[in-house]
Order: sequence, then structure tokens, then C-alpha cells
Amino acid sequence: MRLIYSFLSFLFSLNLIHAVEVLTISDSIVDYVLYVDEEFISSIPGKKGGSELVDDPLFRKIIQESGSEPMIRPGASAVNTVKGLSRLGHECALITTIGNDEAGEFFLKSLQDEGILLTLQKSSTPTGKSACMVTPNGERTMRTFLGASKENGKLQLQEDRFKGISHFHLEGYQLMHRKVVLHAISLSRQQHATISLDLSSFEVVRANKEFIWELLKTGCIDVIFANQEEALTLTDLPPKEAAALLGDHCAVSVVTMGENGCYVQEGTSQWRCPAIPVNLVDTIGAGDLFISGFLHGYLTEKPVHTCASIGTLLASHVIQVLGAEIPHGYWQAIHEKILFIE
Repeated sequence: MRLIYSFLSFLFSLNLIHAVEVLTISDSIVDYVLYVDEEFISSIPGKKGGSELVDDPLFRKIIQESGSEPMIRPGASAVNTVKGLSRLGHECALITTIGNDEAGEFFLKSLQDEGILLTLQKSSTPTGKSACMVTPNGERTMRTFLGASKENGKLQLQEDRFKGISHFHLEGYQLMHRKVVLHAISLSRQQHATISLDLSSFEVVRANKEFIWELLKTGCIDVIFANQEEALTLTDLPPKEAAALLGDHCAVSVVTMGENGCYVQEGTSQWRCPAIPVNLVDTIGAGDLFISGFLHGYLTEKPVHTCASIGTLLASHVIQVLGAEIPHGYWQAIHEKILFIE
């Protein structure tokens, strides 16, 4: 048994290490998208609209009692972002921990099918799962069993995986793994790569506020992404003022406001980018795909207001479909629209 456990815990790579453009460390989560009513949401512990951690029994209870047939997809914030970047033509790689189970195999195959390169640590702990509950107004509430992702704090980062990268994207959910985050930032800076930080949720900000400010004040973050609730939790300021303050500590700050668009700050200049009016199905993946679009513009050296418009375009597409993936058939039209964004 000890030999089996040692084997499952051994860090291995599924592909030969070669340089990629964008690298991220992410949770390994399988999303269970559920369509529920307001009454069911009110019966679930925690704040509506947020993203909170639960144990496996509560996760299973939510699935069983929801009365909804789940739509199952590979999830996690940074996973959604690099999938979007991959479809926009960027070569991406992901470092994470998965369980030695069916969910882990599903997660692995799904990302391989997307062309994402993976460096994996395997664990005897089950792969993480998230109940993504969507109410009739399209708002999403998430309750996540982290599972094997909790062991990302034990990742032994390979220097070779960082060689040649242009950009490292930091998912806020990884901030709990402080040593790994600092090591990843150091390795990225050695490659002269730019670094972005997605604050991910107001709960993440509340739990890691001091560390986030430490990162910002040391100047190691080039681009920060926050929605208005995350920005308020971090700065105690409304979106416009929060974007300006955060912009004092990084090259670019972005504060999104859903249907009210976003503020983008670069130096002393600020722009407001409007949202694109569409028929809302659900908001799952809106922030993640916004970041995909923004980083696509940023990595291709577009002006930041153009980056925001590309992000807004991708967000407008994902909120019109179920879940956090834009179907493959939509991407040709998206590429064509991006060509005309100024």
C-alpha cells in the first residue's frame, strides 16, 4: 500500500517539457452545473452568489437534493481562462494535482483534447468537484469540494516548465499555497515573463487580503483582475476608484461590473468599456473568459482599452450558453470580430 501511495503521489509530466507561451497553476475541478430555484439556494449554507468550500458529504447532498440533472465539465477558474486562450491561438500549459479516479481521468482527457499541456501531481485524494448552481436570473453560486487540489501546496515546481514562457497567470484560489505562489512568481520573473492575478472571489480576497497587498506592493503583478465585489473587499472603494488605486501598484488594473462593463487603468489613464447587451443564460465563466480575451489582446500588444473590448466580446458569448465553455462552432466568428476591434 505504501508503494502504491508513493507512486500516486509522485510528480510526473505527461508530455516532454517544451516552452509554452502561457503557464498557470490551477485547481483541478470537475464542474457540476445545476439549474435551481431561489428557494433551493436559500437552503444552502453560505452567501448567494459566492464561491465557498464544502466537504464531500455536503457536495453530494447538494447534487442529490437539487432536483437538477447536472451538466458535467472540466472546471476551475484558470482552466477556463487557458482554454479560452488556447482557442485564441496561444500555447498554454497547466500545473495541478488530480486524484487517481474517474473524475481525474475526465479532467485530464478534457484538457488534452483542448491542446493544453499538463504537468500533474497525482494523489490518492479524490479529484475536486464544484456544484455550480444557476438561478433563473442567471446568477451563479458555487460550492466546491477541493479534493486533490488541496495538495497543490505540495507541488514541486519544475524550472524547465517555466523556461521560455511569456506569461504566468495566477488564479486567486492558489493564494492559500503561499510558498508555491512565491516560487512560481520567482521562476516567472527569471524568464522575464509578465504576470497576471485574478482575485477569483470575494471570499478569496477576504482570506488573503494581506498577502494580495504584499504582492501588489512588491510590484510583481503586471495585470490584476477583480470584479466589483472583490475590488470592494480589497480596497473598500467603488469600482472606478478601486481601479485607480490598484493601478498605482501594477501596470494595468481591471475592475469588472457585469452588465455595467468594466474600468481599466493604465498609469494615470482610465477607460470605461461598456458591456455588450445579450440574452443572459448564466454567468458561469464570464470573468474567466473575459480574462482570456483581455490577455489575448495584452499578449499581442494591443492597447488596454482594446484588450478590454476583446474580453467583453468573449464574456458576452459565454453568458449566452450553458456553462463555462464557448462551443467550438462560435470561435471562427469570434476571431473575425476581434479583427475589427480597435
